[in-house]
Parts: sequence; C-alpha cells; structure tokens
Amino acid sequence: MSERRDARLEHLIENATVHFHSARPDDEDMWGSGFLVAPGWVLTCAHVLLGRVGERGDEEFRVRGPGLHDGRPVPARLEECLYQGSLGEQIHEQPQLPLEQDMALVRLLDRSVEHECVWLSDRSDHPFGDHRIVYGYRPLADGAAQAWNGEATVNAHDGPYGLRLGPSNEFPSGVSGGPVLDPATGAVVAVIKCRRGDRDGGLSIAVSLMRQFAAYHRVIAAHDRWHDKRRRVEHNWVTRQTKLPGTPREADSDQWSPVDRRKALALLAAVEPADAPHTITRLVRKARGDDPAGRPHLPVSWRDGHGQLYEGDRPQEAFVFLRYLRLVQLFLEARDPEDKAAVEHLGEWIWDRLAEVRPSVRTNVEDAVLPPGLLPCGQRTVEPYPGPGERGVVLLELEPLDDDHSRFYWTLRIDDGGENSDIPRYGTTTGPGVDRDHLRDVLDKPLAKAFASVDRPEQPAPLEVALDLSNFDTPVHTWQIYDSAPLWDRTRQQLLGVRRPVVIRDIERRGVPAESWDTRWAEMLSLGRLTARNTVFDGDPPEAHQFARMPPGDIPVQCRRAGSGAGRTAMRMALDAGHGVALWHSGDHPGHECGLRCDDLHRETVGFLAEVTDPAELPDRLRRIREHITTGNGHHWAGEVAILYDDPRRPLPAEEGVFDAP
Repeated sequence: MSERRDARLEHLIENATVHFHSARPDDEDMWGSGFLVAPGWVLTCAHVLLGRVGERGDEEFRVRGPGLHDGRPVPARLEECLYQGSLGEQIHEQPQLPLEQDMALVRLLDRSVEHECVWLSDRSDHPFGDHRIVYGYRPLADGAAQAWNGEATVNAHDGPYGLRLGPSNEFPSGVSGGPVLDPATGAVVAVIKCRRGDRDGGLSIAVSLMRQFAAYHRVIAAHDRWHDKRRRVEHNWVTRQTKLPGTPREADSDQWSPVDRRKALALLAAVEPADAPHTITRLVRKARGDDPAGRPHLPVSWRDGHGQLYEGDRPQEAFVFLRYLRLVQLFLEARDPEDKAAVEHLGEWIWDRLAEVRPSVRTNVEDAVLPPGLLPCGQRTVEPYPGPGERGVVLLELEPLDDDHSRFYWTLRIDDGGENSDIPRYGTTTGPGVDRDHLRDVLDKPLAKAFASVDRPEQPAPLEVALDLSNFDTPVHTWQIYDSAPLWDRTRQQLLGVRRPVVIRDIERRGVPAESWDTRWAEMLSLGRLTARNTVFDGDPPEAHQFARMPPGDIPVQCRRAGSGAGRTAMRMALDAGHGVALWHSGDHPGHECGLRCDDLHRETVGFLAEVTDPAELPDRLRRIREHITTGNGHHWAGEVAILYDDPRRPLPAEEGVFDAP
C-alpha cells in the first residue's frame, strides 16, 4: 500500500465507528459494526440486525463507540431496512443475503447526543483506485468489543454495488457493517459486508446503495449540513481532505476543492430535492457537455448529480460544477420554490465563486439555460398515452399459479421502445409465488425503482398491469407506492391511479396480436371519436355477435365486475371480438338487478367519452378524474372504474425462458 495514512483522518473515522449490543443486561455479545453518517443516524449491514430486533424491527438495542456519548451505550432502533424478507430471520454473517438488500439505517433514540460523522462519497460510479482501509470491531471473549482496522485492495466489481476486497487481510468476525475508507480521497465509499469464510479478503457494498432508502434525502441532507457546520473545527474531514496528495488547493481558484464541494453540497441540501432522476441526468449532461463515463448509478438527489462531475479520480474544473449549480438554481426558480431564500443563497454563492475563476470560462455559467425538456410547462394538461417507441411505460405482469390462483408470479419490464424492452428488470417466475394480499408490499420498492428510471419531470410514466381475466378487478390503481416521489412532494402518498395512468392489459394476449384485435384498434384510432356502449344490452344476457358487430368507435361499458359472473362472460366476449378498450365497475354490484348507481355509470360515461378527441387521451383523462375524486367527498361514478387499454401495436412479450430475481 503506497498511500500515506493520515493519522488525524483515521482518528475521525474511528470516533464515528460503532458496534451494536442487545438492550438486555444478560446478553453482552457484540452483534457487529456500523458507523455514524449524520446526526442520530447509523449505517450498517442488514444481516447484522436480522433476528435480533424482533419480527417488526421495533425492539430497542444499544449502540456504542469511543466518540459517542463518552463511550457509554446509547439506545437505538432500526429505522429502515432494504431487506425484503422477515426481520426475524437468523442471517448473521451469512453472505447469501442479497447484496442489494444488505443495508440498514439505525436511529439513535437520544437525539441530544453529539458525535462525529463520516464523510460519505458523493460519487455516482464505483470509486476509483484500489486501496482501501476497513474499520470495525471484533468481539472479545468477555462480550466486549475491540477496535480493528486493516488495509485491502479492490480487485473486482460484483454487480452494480459490490466491491470485492483482495486477500491481503483476514477480516475478523464482527467487522461487518463497518466503514470502508478510500484514503486517496478521504471519503467513506463502502460498507464491509462479509469475509470470505476461512480465507483472507471479503466483500463490501458501495454507499450509493443508500439511495434506495426512503429516508435517503433526509439523511444525506443532514450529513451535508453537519459537515458544513464543522468548518470552524480545526481538524475536520474536509480540512484533512485538502491535505491529501493530489487534492486541488483553494489557492487554485479554477479547480474545485474539497472546501468548494462542502459548501456546494450544503447549499444543495437546503433547497427542494429534484423531482425525478431524469431531471438530474439532464442537468448533469448539460453541465458536462457529455454523458458521464461508465454507467453511474441512478442519481436521486442534487448531491448525486454533483458526484457525476468527475473525470476519473479528479473533479472537473470549477466552472463545470458552477454551471451545474446554476442549472439547478434555474430549474428551481422556474417552479416557484417554497423556500425562495435557500435558492437565493445558492445563487449568491455561485456568483461569488464565479468571480474567482478565469474570465474566459465564466460565460459557460453566465449563459446557462435549461434544456428544452425541462422548461416549465405550466399546469399539467391531458397527456396522450404513449404509442410504440414513444415515452417509457412500466409493465407489470401478474400471473396466477396453476395450482393456486391466490398466489402470483410477477415480472416488471420497462417498455421504452428500445431493444431491451422485452427483458425483465425485476420479478420471480419460480417457487411459491406471492400471496394476493402481500403483492403491494412485495412490489413497493421494485415499482418505485422502475418509475424512477422512466418518470420525466411533471410526467409520471403510465403503469400497465397485465392480468388474466379472473383478476381484472385487482385494484392496483388504489395502491400506494411511497417511494415513487420525492419526500417533499405533497403527492408522494397519493394512490398509483391518481399520480399516473394505470391501465389493465390481457395477459392471455401475449405474442402476435389476433387480426380482429389489430384491425379494430386501427379503425378506432382513425375515427378519433368514441361512444359509450352499455353491455347490459337492455337487460338480456349478452351474446358474442353483439360485441363483434359493434362499430370500432364503440367502447364497452359494464356496471359489473369483469372477473366473475355475468361481467366476466361479457368481458370475455369483448376480448374475443378484438376490443382493446373497455370500462367497467370493479367493485361489488348492488344485487342481481341494476340500480341507480348503474344508471349513473352509463349516463356519465356517455359524456366522458364524448369529450375524447383521441383514444390515447382516455387513460390520463381517467387519472384526472381520480385526482379530482381525492379532493372531494362522497360517491363518484368513476370511484371504482377500471380501464382496459390494450394496444396491439405493443403486444406483451411471448413467454420464453425463466426469470428470477436475486
């Protein structure tokens, strides 16, 4: 190892490294390690806590470290865990826990305790260089813990977040959850996950996985504000970083120094978060003039965008960072921010810092303008549903098991018109499947990730749900996916069908579309007008020929469920006749005979469809009605209405191969 180790920097990280114990006085065994990342927040591996904090993760435990409360134990609880299984499982020190789920956030219960915090890397790609220092604790025979550190090399990448550490050190039991320091940059870049059995070396997890936490914005903003307040302390993280070999000095005003970075990130922490990763990516590309090298992890905060403005192991020139900050300022100003003062402070600092760089590059910042796609578009209007090769669409396929229709296999795809649109992103098509009542919980994070990758500012991507006919009434549009919007966004707890168009597709229509379906769809689009058609047919049972003879602009509307009884029979006939659009009431029908509620549905859908000038408007028009319903009170004709919007120009992929999530 060639890098000289900085003693003062090591003192800081040792004071921020902690270990966990049970709250029971008769249990003195050390569980594992962790480290303080923001006031009151500790980062660790999920497997360190599993089986020790109760089935619901609400059991209190203790955190201890030399820089925390004078070494005395501090009560804490698990705040958030990326692991999707049971928190009561015994998985201590077992590397088979999925790497992408082996991270947890712990909250100190005594918020008054002051302590050191590590500096977390802002990089969006795998850290550059191969020299690392690992910190943590190892258990002693009497249940106490002893501080440990060792050097290692990164000799391989393991997926998007895994960093394999070479066999230069044997990591002791108990070090899991400890910080991994890059001594070249003075930043914590990873969490140690596990050792390699009885051999030297191990596996670590890049800190960029933290972006998967719902609390990420809150934690990382608190981290950046804390470090900015520590600037008056003589030996803080940033002053130590400025003394590392190869680090730009403040005296060179054309270079971006650690001091610049600290101030910029603190200012970004004070403004409203970005509305979508797409926004950050566009502003980074505009600031750089190109795309970041490699495939950086999806940015979800302004800080993450800052971390994409590096070239190799060095930051680009100061004007590139200032240009990015200026674009963030312009974006926020165009949207009338709630905290105008914070945006003004950001702008003032940009101009003060810009005055220090050489005049020849200042115009790159002074003349910055937002990319056309990010200009404010005013109040949201009706968005036409994307056709083939247009905006991205998230496709969720739910297929019941052959021997148990209450359990499902699921697959998530992102159809953006690209060559990989048919490839599953997440899912499981083997094993016991998922119980109907737990679908929403299992799909929460995968759906949030899928939406984050395709949502555009003020334009959430539609969700298509492919189901067999018996499950058409599954109320996916009423699910709440909490991670699908920024924390500050008042809509983040809205129903899926309020935030974005949610439509049903027939999973049995996989592969090449039938001629009747293809022809009816093309004729419907050419008409440009739609008519509601009551499929009760004057009270008589429907017959197949009635659906086949409907004009292409007629849309079947039924006041009964589509998945059972007479409603299922009618919907089956509509599908067989090639109908790609239909509306139905997915709730309970009041008795065998139709009543006033049914009359309301048929009367209102006549007016609803008469306003449509393009069938592609239908899904978003229904979304707007759902949005309106949430602000009112009482019954509404569209409260439980679902929509089939099954475009044969974008058929569901044919079944082939087997996909399984890790």
